[in-house]
Amino acid sequence: MVQSVNWRASQAIDELMWDGELAQNNKLMEAGLCIKVGLDRLAYPIMVVRVRLNVARERGEGTIERLAAFAIERAATIARAHGEHATLLYDFSGFKMENIDTAFIKTIVTMINETYPQTFSTTIMFVNSWLFSGVWKLIRSWLDPVIAKRTFIAKDIDQLSKFVDRSQIMVDMGGELKYSYSFDYPTEEDNAQMFDAEGRQQAEDSLKDAVSAFEKETNAWISGSGTNSYNVKSRIDAAASFGDAALKLDPYIRARFATERHFK
Repeated sequence: MVQSVNWRASQAIDELMWDGELAQNNKLMEAGLCIKVGLDRLAYPIMVVRVRLNVARERGEGTIERLAAFAIERAATIARAHGEHATLLYDFSGFKMENIDTAFIKTIVTMINETYPQTFSTTIMFVNSWLFSGVWKLIRSWLDPVIAKRTFIAKDIDQLSKFVDRSQIMVDMGGELKYSYSFDYPTEEDNAQMFDAEGRQQAEDSLKDAVSAFEKETNAWISGSGTNSYNVKSRIDAAASFGDAALKLDPYIRARFATERHFK
């Protein structure tokens, strides 16, 4: 936990999420290198990395580290509304030599291993390229053993459909979901709450009160001598209030994602 907090501070994650997609590489945003599409069979959101769109020579220096941090934090944010988990799906369709980018892969794997180990319940490599075998040897050596057990290779649509229903798999991957990605830049209206100082202060005060209430109930729970000496429901209710307060503060402290702007 301490390592995660230190990493978030060093990467200025709060600032990264405040700036949102406008601070990312425009070409990668418009192309849709990493997008949210559909739900898996456990109703977790699917984050699809379309590897064929990543060409190292077309990026600026330092771009991929910031994009990886943003993409994974975005996935963790989206996952909060779906049981705190998401599925990571690497689409290797159309994978070529120019898409082999070990720095990109290692950056994402390291972030997941060390900072977001519980965000992705499953990682799937959707592969139809012989080039992948060499890349996989590297990826496998970098994976944490626990995460490695949750990582699978799907070589065709039948294997992929064991994890994701065909209705939730894009047509260009062999599924039935007619999905067309488009990226629209945010407008002033989309993020208007970020500049409402009074509303933010009220939301922050409510969150502080919710944190205090949750800490109070947790201390009472810890000091209890048995289940009969403490009403567990009161802590559950405090936790729910804490979560609600955090969600109410959310629009004031970060820019909306493209998926949120499209379906608001």
